[in-house]
Amino acid sequence: MQCSKCKREAVIFQPYSGQYLCPAHLTLDIGTKVRRMIRQQQWMRPGDHIGVALTGTAADNALLFFFQDLTGKRMDIRVSGIPAEGGISGVMAAAGTRGITRIALSTTLEQASASLLADILRGDVEQCTGTDPDLPSTPVLILPFSHIPADEIAAYARIHGIEGDTPARQQDTDPLLMDVQALLAEYSRRHPAAPHAILNLCETLQSPVRQDSGR
Repeated sequence: MQCSKCKREAVIFQPYSGQYLCPAHLTLDIGTKVRRMIRQQQWMRPGDHIGVALTGTAADNALLFFFQDLTGKRMDIRVSGIPAEGGISGVMAAAGTRGITRIALSTTLEQASASLLADILRGDVEQCTGTDPDLPSTPVLILPFSHIPADEIAAYARIHGIEGDTPARQQDTDPLLMDVQALLAEYSRRHPAAPHAILNLCETLQSPVRQDSGR
């Protein structure tokens, strides 16, 4: 199929936008979305040291590549990779000893939307409302790829020659989250924009809180 933007050969189809995209326009589309997300959430500021959690997957390596490209000409922001063999707790401990201010995870659209929907269903709305308690001394977790589907991240990695392991199948012990993941995956086949709608709703609810707190 041809790219909807330039008529070159497409490498992916976006069911939620109805567009076919070639390598150049997929890269541009992802870059635009991630930059917008970082700007809206104020996830990058002068003086930051951003640590990208690395488990060896192509998605993690792609996120590190993206941040290195984004900050390559900036002297006021550092970017480092953090091995994540010990899980998020291990990453947080390592970050604390290296002066890292933000930890970036390669969480995909599917993962982020399912997690938020599960939280809503169990009545845990802190992530959506932004009312979770501030922990100034703790590195802030950021999810720059959270609006990007997993297949687009995989295509982005291939385009830029980024290799990595296949993500290990997680043994999730949260039955609600497992049910929500299956439900949302099935529903999204008929309504591709649904995962985006969940994240957009939560971000809309967060906006007044960020304005009131000055964040």
